Amino acid sequence: MKKLKYLLLLVIPLFFLMLSGCSKLNLSTTKKSYSADGLVAVVKGQANNYKKLTYTVNGETKKVAVDGGHFAISIPVSASDQNVRIKAVNGDKTETKLVKVKKAKALEDYLTFAQSYNYTLLSLGQQNDQLQLISKNGIITHKKNDGTKWYYNVQNNQLMGIATKFSYKDLKSKTGQKNFATDLMIVSKLLGADGKKVLKDFAKQTKNADKNSTKTSMDPITSKGVNYNINLTTKDFYMYITKY
Repeated sequence: MKKLKYLLLLVIPLFFLMLSGCSKLNLSTTKKSYSADGLVAVVKGQANNYKKLTYTVNGETKKVAVDGGHFAISIPVSASDQNVRIKAVNGDKTETKLVKVKKAKALEDYLTFAQSYNYTLLSLGQQNDQLQLISKNGIITHKKNDGTKWYYNVQNNQLMGIATKFSYKDLKSKTGQKNFATDLMIVSKLLGADGKKVLKDFAKQTKNADKNSTKTSMDPITSKGVNYNINLTTKDFYMYITKY
């Protein structure tokens, strides 16, 4: 009996020590600095045994969504470096990580682009598809009457990137082809790129893209310093227009 009590005195503290070790607050990121991936930089990491997890960038704090202990935070890129502070809290315990989102090149002054874009659409009789001239920092969604959506990352009045999504089904119709070609030509021309070259290269690569289920991206298209990156899914393609 004495041996049993002695054994319990040794085992029980060890058991609780193991429990406290398992419940230790933990926060980590995959890198210390992140670069643009499309319109955003994706900060990835792990968090365990927290009660509250947030990130702060440019004075704004938001909650972090976690799935299975892993998180991915999308930060719209800017023309300046950005510091991102990730904070995990559990009672009186706090863990903090500071990472940097590297600056990217702006495509154009946003107001200049929006004014030229609206003027062009007016000349084509598309007065209902005008871009807003003033934008807060962030990614704005521009939905056109034809149902297509274009996304603009605007930071400090600078147009940092443009993205859109089209389905293979739309591209098989004459109307869909015309809408996409017109929009891409307008955007490319306003950014100083060769829209005809971009469309030609795009047509070559997407000819059989919907039949190749294993392919997830196309070769990057570059024209006069403007980059077009295309990601593929089984039904749609996503295009990201940026400068490196």
